[in-house]
Amino acid sequence: MSAPTNRNTIASAMTSVLQTIDGTGSFTYNLSGAGQVEQLDLDGPPISRVRPYVAFYLGPRQDIRNGAGADLSQYGQTMSVDLVGVVTGGATPGAAVQAANNLEADIIRALHASRTLGSAAVHDLSVSTEIVTGPEVDGRQRDAYVAMTVELFWARI
Repeated sequence: MSAPTNRNTIASAMTSVLQTIDGTGSFTYNLSGAGQVEQLDLDGPPISRVRPYVAFYLGPRQDIRNGAGADLSQYGQTMSVDLVGVVTGGATPGAAVQAANNLEADIIRALHASRTLGSAAVHDLSVSTEIVTGPEVDGRQRDAYVAMTVELFWARI
């Protein structure tokens, strides 16, 4: 029997999967460098100035059973992972939107390529996402953001 999936295995797996975004092949950006992917706690916002950058927070974990009378030795679990990606967006609205869309696509591509999160033994995941972006009023480049929630599901028997 494999070791139980816990927050440490999930955090390690999320970091590994996100660091596979290396700017080669179908990836636009490179997140494989030092300081580009990190797990956050709730003490404050990410402080890295490295771009592109992705931070994640492991949210609530919940047991799921199949109702009254269900076999108590069999249950599923879910966990929400909140993720924010930051990339330099460009000086025009179109460039900022394109930069955020490309980072979003890279993150989703990496997550879908490893839906089990490898050693975390997750059964599947789903992603919901949006982008927030726009140029500074004086035309300078600004950061573009990808906000994402990843729902993880796995079963214990």
